[in-house]
Amino acid sequence: MRSPILAALLAVAALGLPGGAQAAPDPDAPPPPSRLALLMIDSQVAMATARADADQLRAQPAPSDVVGQLRLQMLIADADFRYRSSVRDEQVLIYGMAVDPAVEAGVLHRLPADRAVGLEAAIGALRSLWRSAGIDNLSEIKLRNNRSLVDSAPVDTLIGLYRAAGRNRVDWTYLASINFIESDFGRVNGPSSAGALGPMQFMPGTWQDYGAGGDVMSPNDSIQAAAVYLNRMGAPANMDRAIFRYNNDYDYVAAVQGFAGAIRSDQTWFSRLYYWSTFG
Repeated sequence: MRSPILAALLAVAALGLPGGAQAAPDPDAPPPPSRLALLMIDSQVAMATARADADQLRAQPAPSDVVGQLRLQMLIADADFRYRSSVRDEQVLIYGMAVDPAVEAGVLHRLPADRAVGLEAAIGALRSLWRSAGIDNLSEIKLRNNRSLVDSAPVDTLIGLYRAAGRNRVDWTYLASINFIESDFGRVNGPSSAGALGPMQFMPGTWQDYGAGGDVMSPNDSIQAAAVYLNRMGAPANMDRAIFRYNNDYDYVAAVQGFAGAIRSDQTWFSRLYYWSTFG
């Protein structure tokens, strides 16, 4: 039976991404690694173009007339949407590579070095995360973009919170990685099956010790508390130990390390992860 990820890969190949790539001739066969590598490059080029367009538009002086202001807002919204769409196109390819190591090897071998930055770390982190979740049959993996953008604090706001909380305690990318894994950046705040709550998923007893009287549902308060907790558990000197104390699972540690490493290699990985589960 065709896996959901392979079906998604075939769908992307059939639709094509910017650059004119076409579907593989056999509809029941996966696209060859050479085609997937081209699709990866196309998605990344589209991503960079959309980001540059949005930055350029935001740098323009605001028009004095209402119609001009509305037009500029629409152009910015369009560029932002193109960026998110390109991120999700790349996500399909990344999931396919994570499901099949042979596909991963074939694609990475064909990508220029500047197009492969962070990919191995992110793919390894995905596999670790799936193992941590008890998923042994990777054909069961399903890619879903079903969460709202507005259910999380904005990208720049979150990065500011991570940096402020992590100063002199722990690199901000670890806080970002944990926030992604634990709650999809605050989009799934619990309670979990174990009773954990908030963007960083604190158990009530732990929150009482580390929450400093704050609100466990607050991104600011919970991220601050996570930085304090990791620091007291050994960060930054021994990050593996600190992360393990956050969640006693070595696959969880590997997932946090992998996503954090991807973000450190290229900060755009943060916004890529931020949009992975979303629609619109």
